[in-house]
Amino acid sequence: QLACPLDLGCHSVFPTGSGANLYNESETVTKFEIMDGAPIKGESVPVRLFLGAYKLSPTFKNINNKFSVRYYLNLVLVDEEDRRYFKQQEIVMWRKDLA
Repeated sequence: QLACPLDLGCHSVFPTGSGANLYNESETVTKFEIMDGAPIKGESVPVRLFLGAYKLSPTFKNINNKFSVRYYLNLVLVDEEDRRYFKQQEIVMWRKDLA
């Protein structure tokens, strides 16, 4: 049996600096293996990612042209020949109005 791991990670990305010194800093919130083994072509792998255990802020986009926080889910599949396939999807975090 060949191992073909399927990894899922959640990352936060936030720009730091300003002007020519602007760069994106990234922090891994969580990462885990959701499948170990070769998936069958066309197979669906349902995944639930519970984020309640992590200290996350809501998504902030370009607050006063100075501050942003974005979150991404990253999926990585490694096949039998050690080729890596990547998929990244932005997710939006929000809070219900508590008032």
